[in-house]
Amino acid sequence: MLSRVFVVFFVLLLGVLGANEASVFNKNPLQITAPQKPSLEQNKTRPKNNAQNFNNVVLSPNELRNIAGSDEPDVSGAELYEKKEPIKIELEAKLLNKEVYIYEPFGIELTLKGDSLAQFRPELSLKLKNAKNLNPKVRFVDIAKNESKATLWFIAYSDDANIDDIAVVLKRGGEFVLRQSAESQTPLIKPLAQKNDFCNVVASSLVLKSFKASKFDEFNNLITLELEATNATLSEFKVPLNGARGGVDNIKGGETKTTATYSLIAPSEAKKITFSYFNSTKNAFETIEALVKPASNNLSTQTSLNPVTSEFATYKSIAVYALIMLCLLSFMLWRSYYGLVLAVIFGAYAFYDARPFAGANIKAGSAVTILPVNGSSVFYRPSSDEKVQVLLSQEKYTKILLDNGKIGWVRNENIK
Repeated sequence: MLSRVFVVFFVLLLGVLGANEASVFNKNPLQITAPQKPSLEQNKTRPKNNAQNFNNVVLSPNELRNIAGSDEPDVSGAELYEKKEPIKIELEAKLLNKEVYIYEPFGIELTLKGDSLAQFRPELSLKLKNAKNLNPKVRFVDIAKNESKATLWFIAYSDDANIDDIAVVLKRGGEFVLRQSAESQTPLIKPLAQKNDFCNVVASSLVLKSFKASKFDEFNNLITLELEATNATLSEFKVPLNGARGGVDNIKGGETKTTATYSLIAPSEAKKITFSYFNSTKNAFETIEALVKPASNNLSTQTSLNPVTSEFATYKSIAVYALIMLCLLSFMLWRSYYGLVLAVIFGAYAFYDARPFAGANIKAGSAVTILPVNGSSVFYRPSSDEKVQVLLSQEKYTKILLDNGKIGWVRNENIK
């Protein structure tokens, strides 16, 4: 009996406690109790930044995909946590010459290996001491998969010359990616005995192919030397003559055989050109001499380059005018209209050929050189802007005629 009373009492108690709760089956929404706003004390104790509650939350890839509003592509778990292997390359340097003389070329062969070389264009980085790189624009040539080679050539200016560092730099889109150095390689540099007329060339052979001298102005001669060397470089060639100005032009060939033109403006008092080179085969100096005999006292070799005064231009003009006269005679004597047409055509050509050259100004201080190449001898610099005649224009240089009758070349940016 007592247990039944206890059960009835428990049921009544549950009914009293649940009387104020809204039923989920209640069809009248007005009977649902509205949520209560938190009290002021509750607001003070609530965290101000809800993001702090998620600091330690770790979302799976599937949960990341279910975030609303994302336009990112789906990623798998393997891609999400994939690790990129760092780019690795190897650079080896092999010395081609164990010992050389000062000014004698020596080579270093570079071998570059790596799995990602096709993505880059390797750039060379050198640190030299008393030495010169003879071919700064080096290109690596593929010889196998993920392997390429290049050969560098140097000369030493003194017996303490050294190549402190050889490195290859990889860039992508202009941005630095990787720099790899090779073990430094320098041959034994042997000094040369002092010789006053040494021309800075060490070669198996050096031949003076041609020698021309002409009157340049009242006080100087223009001398041109055509040189050919074997196992040498002619980039440093110089005739040791006091008061002379010269430069190497038009270097052609490779390390085995090289040709070049050397232009020299020398004082008229110099009657002989003498220079010595060191023969690396004979281990001895050899001397080359040439007598200076100007071709003419009144005609410079530059004058022949002037279409206005050249002998060929004179003969050409005589021939054209003779043809015009013959055509006119044929028209007057035989009423040949073909002769009249030809006379008009030859006359138009003669007028076009005899037209004055375009005038221009060169800037003050512009270098007027003998030839249109880098390193050519500079024979004139105007102190102020100077008016000249333009004879010919090229990609980088313009051929001009000065007021004194000299012909020279100036860079296009110095023409106004």
